[in-house]
Amino acid sequence: MKRPKTLRAVKPNVGVRVAYRKRLEKELDEMQRSVSYWLEAAYRKEESRIVGDASPVHTILARFNRDARRWLKRWDTLAYWLGRRFIHQIQSASVHSREQAYKDAGFTVKFHPSRSMNTVTQALISWNVGLIKSIPRQYLEEVRGIVTNGVSMGRDLHYISEELGKRYAITQRRARMIARDQSDKATQAILRTFDDDMGVTEAIWVHLPGKYSSRPTHKAMNGTRFNLKEGLYDSAVKRNVLPGDLVNCRCSYRPIIPEFGA
Repeated sequence: MKRPKTLRAVKPNVGVRVAYRKRLEKELDEMQRSVSYWLEAAYRKEESRIVGDASPVHTILARFNRDARRWLKRWDTLAYWLGRRFIHQIQSASVHSREQAYKDAGFTVKFHPSRSMNTVTQALISWNVGLIKSIPRQYLEEVRGIVTNGVSMGRDLHYISEELGKRYAITQRRARMIARDQSDKATQAILRTFDDDMGVTEAIWVHLPGKYSSRPTHKAMNGTRFNLKEGLYDSAVKRNVLPGDLVNCRCSYRPIIPEFGA
């Protein structure tokens, strides 16, 4: 009985992930500076009325809403371009790495776009576009809440500025998490589709430890053989999972070549 032959695991392309993260951070930083500038200017102008309980919230929000609409439009345009570009770059890098892994194992394979790969790619693009568009929407909605609450409670400009800073930091962390998580998820989804097209049905789970990703259940899965369509049962979430499925999961896998199966 022959011993199964496996390929090496492929990790997400760091360069693609970093470029994607930096673009999100750049847009977020510009939006934050613009929103803070105009909002603080409007708040400063109306601050005496806030202290006097004249409730100028509608005046302040009117200025905020004009800036918010402009940024939502800009992010919508960015989302369609960046989401598509990011997923196609992930696909190109992942396919190239997998082809090299086959070559290193003594096999020559060439990627040919399939219907299944196109379906997965389009789904990944759609999901990624939605996530990018959610960044400014969540941020702006929370800023609107800061303003409304600040005015209703008679808070001064210093309080508003501090709250805006806190909200920006939270949104920045979320953008970084999206970049990291989407890179892992997209890479694993594309690799599984590629391997499925190659006739691979089983693999060996590879746990990749990290600051946000070391789950005890996944550490225990390391080295376990599993079906690429079914995954492995994760008692922490009480269902089967695949590498990269869960948020911040950096796990990968080593494909088992059918011709060398046990």
